Amino acid sequence: MATDASSSHQPLAAPAPSEQERLYEEAPVPYVIGSPDGQIKSVNKAAAARLGYTREALEGQPVYVLYADTPEGQARAWTSLRKLQEGAPRIEDEVQMQTKAGEVFWARTTVRTIRDAAGAVVSHWGVFIDITEQKAMEQALRTERAASEEEVQRRTAALREANTALRAEVEERRQVQEIRQKQLAAMEASIVGMSIHDAEGCFTYANPAYRDIYGYAPDEIEGESWKVLYEEDEVARVEADVLPRLQDGKQWTGELRGRGKDGEAVDTLISLTPLSDGGLACIAQDITEQKRQARALQQYANRLEALHEIDRAILAAESPQAIADAALQRCTDQLPCARASIVVFDYEADEGEILGAVAQGASKLTPGQRYPIEAFHVTERLRQGHAEVVNDLPAVEPTPVLQRLQDEGIRSYISLPMLLDGRLIGLINLGDEERHVFTEDYQDLMREVTDQVAIAIRQARLLERVRHQAEVLEQRVAERTAELESFTYSVSHDLRSPLRAIDGFSRLLDQEYGDMLDDEGERLLYVIRTSASRMGQLIDDLLALSRLGRQDIRTVPIDMEDLAHRVVEELLRVHDAEADTIDIQPLPEATGDPAMVRTILTNLLSNSLKFSREAEAPRIVVGAHEQEGTPVYYVRDNGVGFDMAYADKLFGVFQRLHDDEAFEGTGVGLAIVHRAIARLGGSIWAESTVGEGTTFYFALDDVPESLSV
Repeated sequence: MATDASSSHQPLAAPAPSEQERLYEEAPVPYVIGSPDGQIKSVNKAAAARLGYTREALEGQPVYVLYADTPEGQARAWTSLRKLQEGAPRIEDEVQMQTKAGEVFWARTTVRTIRDAAGAVVSHWGVFIDITEQKAMEQALRTERAASEEEVQRRTAALREANTALRAEVEERRQVQEIRQKQLAAMEASIVGMSIHDAEGCFTYANPAYRDIYGYAPDEIEGESWKVLYEEDEVARVEADVLPRLQDGKQWTGELRGRGKDGEAVDTLISLTPLSDGGLACIAQDITEQKRQARALQQYANRLEALHEIDRAILAAESPQAIADAALQRCTDQLPCARASIVVFDYEADEGEILGAVAQGASKLTPGQRYPIEAFHVTERLRQGHAEVVNDLPAVEPTPVLQRLQDEGIRSYISLPMLLDGRLIGLINLGDEERHVFTEDYQDLMREVTDQVAIAIRQARLLERVRHQAEVLEQRVAERTAELESFTYSVSHDLRSPLRAIDGFSRLLDQEYGDMLDDEGERLLYVIRTSASRMGQLIDDLLALSRLGRQDIRTVPIDMEDLAHRVVEELLRVHDAEADTIDIQPLPEATGDPAMVRTILTNLLSNSLKFSREAEAPRIVVGAHEQEGTPVYYVRDNGVGFDMAYADKLFGVFQRLHDDEAFEGTGVGLAIVHRAIARLGGSIWAESTVGEGTTFYFALDDVPESLSV
């Protein structure tokens, strides 16, 4: 029988690829097949596309070209190869890989050793997933995101030329079949969930990792619709937002919340790639634990924010009533509850007082109401510091207060004890119209709030007592001061009349009978007249000091430099001093009472003129500098100075640090300065060295704490 010679050399038709083989070739996950000695034998299109190479360019290359061109990257490549050559059946790692263009990216790799029937290593199969974004998000949010998946396509290996010997074609087909079997083994061993769906959305394949995510066996999921994994609302979202994109031939990656076989929720990161036959390739990663951790972190953050808001409100309040109102308002704003109240107990009266109450709608509980303590349903648990939770109020034996709550529609109720030093001082009560709303997290949060409120109420009560005592003391001081000033004024005024008589009669005695007195008589008469004059000056100073306490303060801007010049002009005439004795430097403007500031400058300059007149070259400087934003004025002299050990006596009435005979004075001048500074809300202090001089510093208002007083 005749035969066509050419027909004997026709190549055998390649068998149609199976679903698993088609998945390997078209999968969006990159695969690499390597030889035992570390050479690249084959890559799928996804791997070639991600790495930026053609398949032909990678075949025969050493595997280390896939790793980052850094000492660490290359070391990881050689370490993995050495482990495989030493017999490791599988290696999983997170490494830095590098594209042809030099882009370095993080990838999670799985490499398996493939052996033949005799156990000899024939190749290494590797899969890598780009996890660059996931690595960044793990550090910032402690969640994992699956790396973006590249759309991949596979290219069919060209068959040998038609004239290749039949034996070579059979061998090639055997090799192709072997590769496909290895590819399938790699898919089955993949740690990434993978599935294929037909045009109707039914499963045609799901690898073990995919089935494990949802808890299904192989025969339980294949042939089922993808909808079996999702609730109705999620199915509707996919149909509205995801399927239209896939129908346009575009890939979609995002999060979906599925449902496992046991009915538990499963959060997944899904990547869907449309296939040429209308089906879909799906890559899935279980992120349930990451989502749970993220939700827990958010709940914790919300709790901290709620506590922060409540604490701020409590700290801003001052009275117990204000603290109660602030805490309750923040609680009802931040937490689910229809009403809340704070009760404090008065054990002496055996009553509890409603310190604060907040409610949605009308409430019969109002602040200030008092009831017997027994009406507040105080249990032994509350006295021991434990919360009392009533999840179904109608089921509890009602007290008058609980009956009012029930009448107002409250169905669940919680009481939290406020304890101080182990003693129950009151309760925070919250109620809601729903049952079973007071969860463990809710109770934990409210326990912290309760402790804060209890401490704040105690502090507020102590503050109220301190303020009351301060007001009482201030009133007593004001009364005593007024009495003392009135007494001082009266005594000083009444002493003027006898002093005028003494002075007048002594003058008359000197004029009429002076020539009849011997030297001792003249000396005694001089002492009388001098003492009367000094007493008159002392009375004038006491009256000036007394008037300072009653004088109204007129606060206006003051040109300090001009005022200092005018005071110096007057003092130079009185003290008969040279004009160049006093140096007035530029002075900043001040704000205060001009008359009081004039008194301050006059007394300080008079003091300096008096105590520096014995110096060889008297020198007085009036200047200013800024300290912590506040103008500080000073009067400095080179006079006799004083011992700083006695500085605390400097501004006392009648306190003198020098000999009365050497330096005249009444001991009231600096007391007048101190009183005027105090009235202006300022401060004054001095620095001195015996024999070298003294400097007085003063500030008129807004005195920094660091300035000496």
